[in-house]
Amino acid sequence: MYPNLLGQKAYHHLTDEAMGKIINVGRHSYREKIKSGNFSISECRAFCKYFNKSFDYLFATEEEIENKQKGA
Repeated sequence: MYPNLLGQKAYHHLTDEAMGKIINVGRHSYREKIKSGNFSISECRAFCKYFNKSFDYLFATEEEIENKQKGA
């Protein structure tokens, strides 16, 4: 759903459990949130702070990334 967020997860070698801890939820809840794309504002902020990345970068959708690459 959010390729840049998942990319940061992979780059930092984080597990689903570790990602959940960043936003104070369990592994299962994190997986559900990734599937649905339903993160709260405070969870988004926690990821942005942890990875030191902007919201626009971390939560860009695949479509937004493709459009940016095409120069649209």
